[in-house]
Formats: sequence, structure tokens, C-alpha cells
Amino acid sequence: MSDKREKKTSVEVSSQGLQDELVAIKDRLNAIETIQSISNATVVKKYVEEHLTTKKAKDIMKECEEPRTRSHLKATFSFNSTQALDHHLKPLREADLLRQSIQDDGTIVLEWSNLFRRLPRTTIKAILGGN
Repeated sequence: MSDKREKKTSVEVSSQGLQDELVAIKDRLNAIETIQSISNATVVKKYVEEHLTTKKAKDIMKECEEPRTRSHLKATFSFNSTQALDHHLKPLREADLLRQSIQDDGTIVLEWSNLFRRLPRTTIKAILGGN
């Protein structure tokens, strides 16, 4: 599996109006996620702790503080296959602790979700075991 997004041979249509709408929607979602994390910090903390039950999950979350590619994670944690990595990533993505994003150069990366990122730094350190 490649870390780059596949280029499609189809025609891509874009307009500044659509781009502006998309940015506005993303900004609103980020604001909602921020409000959720701040106003429900104790509930979010408990939710996160329920889903980070293994050392490997915590290690992956620590590593994904900065956006990381699947190949980087696979090499860092010495997984033998992408499926082995996905075994650990899937629960984190389903719990909305990690999200996948595409960088400007087309590289697909995994990073903390806004829900997790907006927790107080001291709470994140306590959950992940410090840095």
C-alpha cells in the first residue's frame, strides 16, 4: 500500500466558491470538536482511556502526535505487514482518536483527531504515559 494518494485520470472540476464552502464547513466542524472536548473533557478523557487499553495503542497515539504515514508507523513499530499495523489502527480510527488526512503533496497521513488533540496537554500526557 502506498502512502501517496492515487492520481485519477478523470477530469477534476474545482471552483473557488466550492473551495471556500469546504473550508467553512471544516472550520465549523473543528469548532464543534473543540467545544466537545473542552466542555466534556472528563467524559472525553474516560472515553479515550476506555479505547487505549494496550501499550501498542498508546505508543501509536504518541507517535501520531505529528502526522505519520502508514509506512513510517510500520517501520517504527516493526510490523511485518500492513495488515498487522491495521489491526492496531482500526480501533483507534473507529473510536475517532486518529484520523486520516491528505497533505498538499498527496501523502496520506494519520494524526490525532481534534477530539483527542483538544484535551488539555496534562490530560494527554497522563493518558499516554508522558513524553
